[in-house]
Amino acid sequence: MKEIQQKYPIPDFDPETYTDPILEECYRIKREYSEELKNIEDLEAYFIAREIENRKKGHKYLPIPPNLARYPHQEED
Repeated sequence: MKEIQQKYPIPDFDPETYTDPILEECYRIKREYSEELKNIEDLEAYFIAREIENRKKGHKYLPIPPNLARYPHQEED
């Protein structure tokens, strides 16, 4: 990277202090989820709730893999 910077200098560019706004937004979202979901069980419950909510809205999902009879969070038919 330093070789490229020396070969093609960009005025007023300091790699030590540069921040990417897209990455900063990703880090902010990650922090918010980390504050809300403290452990893996909370994260799993969050995803299950989203899936149930989306299924009620009519979203389609791939069929269950052949090694499972049903997903653990699904009700018995």
